[in-house]
Amino acid sequence: MLQALDPMRSQFLNDLATLQNRMTRTQAELTSGIRISKPSDDPTAVGDVLQLQSDVGMVTQVTSNLNNVKSEVDTASGVVQDAVSILDQARSVAAQGASGTLDASGRTALAAQAEQILNTLIDDSRATFDGRYIFSGDSSSAPAYSVNLVNANGVNRLLTAPVTRVIQDSTGQTFAVAKTAQDLFDHRNPDDSLASDNVFAAVNNLRIALLNNDQPGVTAAAASIQTAQDYLNTQGAFYGAVQNRITSALDVAQKFQLQSQTALSNERDTNVAAAATDLTQEQLSQQAAMQAQASMPRTSLFDLLK
Repeated sequence: MLQALDPMRSQFLNDLATLQNRMTRTQAELTSGIRISKPSDDPTAVGDVLQLQSDVGMVTQVTSNLNNVKSEVDTASGVVQDAVSILDQARSVAAQGASGTLDASGRTALAAQAEQILNTLIDDSRATFDGRYIFSGDSSSAPAYSVNLVNANGVNRLLTAPVTRVIQDSTGQTFAVAKTAQDLFDHRNPDDSLASDNVFAAVNNLRIALLNNDQPGVTAAAASIQTAQDYLNTQGAFYGAVQNRITSALDVAQKFQLQSQTALSNERDTNVAAAATDLTQEQLSQQAAMQAQASMPRTSLFDLLK
């Protein structure tokens, strides 16, 4: 029959097991660099850790979204700037076509250039980023315009979807990041008639006037192209403002992320110096306990009977 351990030896083994558990945990903290890996490690701090992890995750997602949108906005801004430059070419063609020394055949040749400029602008309206048509509003899977020289503005309007997409910054505020092709190239009056600053119409009117050898019409088209270019420049300023706001939002997000990461690290991560000191102390305590236990006298019933 086995005898139960005496109370002192039982207490020693319990204390030794507790010390061993503490050493194992301290060693794990030093190895992983994490002080709190499960709720039981520090129940009072778990709520703060979870909130900080959520904050870090949120700002990481916001930063990713902003960077993706920044690339799209940069692309759109470049397209609009290209279109403004193309209108410089249209103005040059108009200036040549308005010359009193040019004959019908010369204007016909210039009309071909005007048609090519119109086609280039239509291509700009169909610009894509990451497989989406960036000027098609909420119907970004399809282009907004195609060529149709029969129409007054030289194009077919394929869709009229608005753009409702916005981006959120790390403070929770949202702002618009896009315009539609109609906003940029096919400005309309409230009754849907072509506005005087309609980019497509201005270039197409130039093309028609040149084909008709209509010198006064070419002169009028030159003025319309200038008006359309001024309008497009104004619309392009929208993208410059969005670029500035995204840059500012990314700066704020970076600072917020650094603050959240630092707070999370302070709350969750191991204080290496303190943990190393704890482990050394625990090892010394274990050695001292073992030595003390070994030095204790081993007296049995047989010893008492001698």
